[in-house]
Amino acid sequence: MLRNATSFSLLVAACIIAEGCMSKECTLIGCSSSLEVRFTGATGKPGRYQVEMMADGASATCAITLPWTCETQPTCSAAALPWRLTLAGCALGADRESLDGVLFFEKPPASLEFTVRRDDKVVGGGSAQPVYKESRPNGPDCDPVCRSTPAVAIEIAP
Repeated sequence: MLRNATSFSLLVAACIIAEGCMSKECTLIGCSSSLEVRFTGATGKPGRYQVEMMADGASATCAITLPWTCETQPTCSAAALPWRLTLAGCALGADRESLDGVLFFEKPPASLEFTVRRDDKVVGGGSAQPVYKESRPNGPDCDPVCRSTPAVAIEIAP
């Protein structure tokens, strides 16, 4: 009799635990963590741009020349970067093309330092230690956890 009562108690406990697990309501909304460094000012001036980045101790450099064509890809010092240059206007004509900034994706950095050069002259740069806000779009106990922060704005000199 005691054995049946113990078995019944274990069965009830298992059902309660299973119900707790099954009652977790998660949606399937996707999101990604990111950080945007937005360039302002003279971002469309013709010339060879080079962005040197140090993010969380890892360094990389990407370069592109404006005007550029849609088929042109930036030349970067590392094959797999956690960031990319953001460019606009390749099909709109040389007067509307620009280097808009840098976008970090997947794992945005805790700290970064960078320099922007045009024709080997420093035209912008800075450093940041972004404060990220975490969100869980699928529910409080559901993945993914996404981290975001307002864009960092950097002035590019004429």
